[in-house]
Amino acid sequence: MKKNNPALYVDVLILGGGLTGLSTAYHLEKQKYTDYLLVEKNSFFGGLCASEQINGFTFDYSGHLIHLHEPYTQKLVKKLLRGNLIKHQRQAWIDFDGQRIPFPFQANLWALPPDKRQNCLSGLQRAAAEHAQKPKNFEQWCLQAFGDGIYRYFLKPYNTKLWQTDLKKLTWDWCGPFVPRPNLQQLIAAAARPPKIPFGYNSCFYYPRRGGCGALAQALSAHIPNTWLQAEVQQIDLQKKYALINGRTVYFKQLLNTLPLPVFIKLCKKIPAGISQAAKQLKSVPVHVLQLAINRAVKPFHWIYFPQPQIPFFRVGMQSAFSPENAPRNTSSFYVETSQNITDFKKAQKAFIKYLSQKGIIEKQDKIICAFWRTLSPAYTLYDFKRSVAQKRIIKWLKAQDCLCAGRYGLWEYSFIERSLLQGKEAASQFILGRIK
Repeated sequence: MKKNNPALYVDVLILGGGLTGLSTAYHLEKQKYTDYLLVEKNSFFGGLCASEQINGFTFDYSGHLIHLHEPYTQKLVKKLLRGNLIKHQRQAWIDFDGQRIPFPFQANLWALPPDKRQNCLSGLQRAAAEHAQKPKNFEQWCLQAFGDGIYRYFLKPYNTKLWQTDLKKLTWDWCGPFVPRPNLQQLIAAAARPPKIPFGYNSCFYYPRRGGCGALAQALSAHIPNTWLQAEVQQIDLQKKYALINGRTVYFKQLLNTLPLPVFIKLCKKIPAGISQAAKQLKSVPVHVLQLAINRAVKPFHWIYFPQPQIPFFRVGMQSAFSPENAPRNTSSFYVETSQNITDFKKAQKAFIKYLSQKGIIEKQDKIICAFWRTLSPAYTLYDFKRSVAQKRIIKWLKAQDCLCAGRYGLWEYSFIERSLLQGKEAASQFILGRIK
């Protein structure tokens, strides 16, 4: 060991400065537990929940919104952002048959053309009349829950486009709050008139007035003194309980991993062959995002889904609709997402702009103020049939090594901001008790 590079010793080492890692450190500090160190590879906090300022525009790393359902997280976020918060009622749409249908599709059948509305209703009634068994895959779950009409018109094309795989090869474990499932009576009523109550976990959301969604990460980090930015983890020894970070040895008693699970396993020394093999079975879907700004104020919307296979992107969000501070006056900004493989980004940008114009989101005469690409990889955890067994095996083994995993990528799950904050709180409690469960 070099004398000018002595080893560090901490009780809790937190890998990753995204929201889960930040929340863990914040809640440790809240309990006056200061024997921890949070390390982050980037020069900023937030992970994918970060924002950047370009030419007067604030761009998030794709769409990040704050959905809060628990009283604790509502109180926490409001305390952290201190008035720097706007509450929105969702304005989300689906591009279908040349018109915009309110989201969610299944709860707004009234807006469909009469023939397609009837097909959806007939499918719902047939599905309700059948004796449903436990679905074998995501396709079967959709058909049992919504019938073949809704599945054919929206759920199948959109999800095939998003996941870039056959839906028979996916499980339905991830659906939970993410696929709104009104009951049959509500669905039938929604075929006649707009529903009185909004459906879905994202029917309303919060967003910072200034600083983009990254403002939440910055607010958390302001309460956390024991951090190390631009600190890249090079190796981890779970048996001897140390990590090599920027060439420096950091010893720990307890470890929190929020890095992508397959990446973390590759960093670890002397991993059993079965665990390494399980990590190789964890797959994800990358997303390419075109960040775009134009010189015209567009009528605000929050996001629009595009299930059509011929349109290259699956969703368009309007960044400037989340806060007036996100874009200069009389301009608009967007994020356009695709999970298709892109090899020529210049060509893809031209195609995206053409379709955005065709769909009336921008106009041919609009001046592009700025446009750039960002690739998120991993973006979405792929819930194929290997994921659950592999993930559970890895997590169980790591717990036995005093290593806790949390967060969207640390647990290799489909998640959202509130869940990350709560997992950090729970992780801090376990570390304080000295008992990983």
